[in-house]
Amino acid sequence: MPHTRSVSINLFVGVGSRYESDEVAGVSHLIEHLVFKGTESRPGPSEISGPIEGVGGVLNAGTEQELTVYWCKIAQPFLRDSLDLLLDMVRNSVYATDDIERERMVVVEEQNMINDQPDYKVEALMDNMLWPDHPLGRDVSGTRASVMSLTKAKILEHVSQFYTPSNMVISIAGNVEHEEVVDQINEFSTDWKSTSVPGWQPFTRQQTTSNLRLEYRKSEQVHLGFGLPSVSAKHPDQYAVDLISVVLGEGMSSRLFLEVREKRGLAYDVHSGITHLSDSGAFLVNAGVDPKRVYDAVDTILAELGRLRDGIPLEELERAKRLTKGRMMLTMEETKAVSAWIGSQELLLGEVLTVDEVVQKLDAVTTDDVHRVANDLLHTEKLNLAIVGPCRGKVRLERLLKL
Repeated sequence: MPHTRSVSINLFVGVGSRYESDEVAGVSHLIEHLVFKGTESRPGPSEISGPIEGVGGVLNAGTEQELTVYWCKIAQPFLRDSLDLLLDMVRNSVYATDDIERERMVVVEEQNMINDQPDYKVEALMDNMLWPDHPLGRDVSGTRASVMSLTKAKILEHVSQFYTPSNMVISIAGNVEHEEVVDQINEFSTDWKSTSVPGWQPFTRQQTTSNLRLEYRKSEQVHLGFGLPSVSAKHPDQYAVDLISVVLGEGMSSRLFLEVREKRGLAYDVHSGITHLSDSGAFLVNAGVDPKRVYDAVDTILAELGRLRDGIPLEELERAKRLTKGRMMLTMEETKAVSAWIGSQELLLGEVLTVDEVVQKLDAVTTDDVHRVANDLLHTEKLNLAIVGPCRGKVRLERLLKL
């Protein structure tokens, strides 16, 4: 991207919460925190964040179900030093006992913060319903009990198993030359030997009955979450599912926004979204509503989900395609987005589709495709509803759970 002045580095590690047993739940997330505490040559947090922030850059990380990513965005002249720092973090972190004790408490406070926010709590309940009795159904950070029980030995064992070159992808976008970057990576990792990596537990369960989780708490709004099992990131129908979500609840022209907010005034925020994982996925709808109007909101959203099975007119599908393609093209002007796009595909899929290739796949979706897929996915026995807020009408809500 020669027109840019920034460079973004994404260092992906092929490990996340689905690789963890109940005993070590949250260890990937805790490690993500700990690598910012210091290495042998950079012995404190200020020596990690300081060199990046001191030149106007941004340094951060994140843990998901199937990957952990460390990333920074810096001005182009500082690429070499930043690459050196990121590789030092993942290779040579000290994992001092004092840091582990402090950071496990930080993670517990992060868990408390999430639990205090009803919208996040709805997401946690939904994950548990969509992937019951499976690592995917747990919070990425684990539980308080599992985090408090993580020993230094367990942490170091997890690092040795997964933080190996064969399980990493370094993705860089910006005003850079490929061979120059490859030479720098080789220089910083020439003595780093690869080892084999454990796999993850597949998810094979088929949902056969609808589920409702209701958690009462005093809040100004009732937060709703609807979820249905969906297709994986490698499934040929993933683009049809994506477009159905756009039609339903992505943007101010979507069906949910127009019906729930504009026409009925039932919610300020209502939207849909998709999760694609390696072997499964989820079709999601979220909203925050007045406790006095929760049943109207549930009924309206369910009606819109059911209406998708009647089919999507060609004109509406074409609008969804234009929105999706335009949003993707605009996003890809930014170096961090390009770096994340390339690296995450390489790690999770083993191939990298270009924007033009994805555009072709979106354009190939027909009205027959979305009609078929909607009727495959949107069924009462596959429906999950999570509610957090001042609502006690469990029986009435269960009666509404039909499409």
